[in-house]
Amino acid sequence: MKKIKNAYLSDSDIVRIVETYSDMLLRIALNRVRSIPAAEDIVQGVFERLMRRRPAFENEEHEKAWLIRVAINLCLSDQRDDSRRGEMPLDEDIAQSCGEDTFEVVEAIQTLPVPDRYAVYLYYYEGYSIKEIAQLLKEPEGTVSSRLSRARKKLRIVLEGGPYGRQIQ
Repeated sequence: MKKIKNAYLSDSDIVRIVETYSDMLLRIALNRVRSIPAAEDIVQGVFERLMRRRPAFENEEHEKAWLIRVAINLCLSDQRDDSRRGEMPLDEDIAQSCGEDTFEVVEAIQTLPVPDRYAVYLYYYEGYSIKEIAQLLKEPEGTVSSRLSRARKKLRIVLEGGPYGRQIQ
């Protein structure tokens, strides 16, 4: 999907983007705000910006990175919003949205500090490299690598019940 410079998104492009990335953006937002209604608001905000700005993307990777960056920025704005300061624990709605077989892992990931959660999600669920995550989060590669290493150790303890359990890869 190569776009010509200054070529804006058509309505059909926006429909395709919404259908393709809605679930991914919802998972990113849930990773941060832990509330389905708040996460849905964030996803809606991402698509509102997409429709308002209609940016020209260089390729599909640029498109996906733009959507993720906007979602992360809206999550950060949401955190500053006093009306949504309280966090809700994971519940059955979230379990259904991610699949019951992965609920234990998602619940363990939710125990990680927020920056570590983003790194784990983008690396393992979206398949981004450390370099790409560093660019998305605007952090040094070493920081992202450290976050992933630290998160793996914490997840191993939570999921296996001790530091000598099965290696999480």
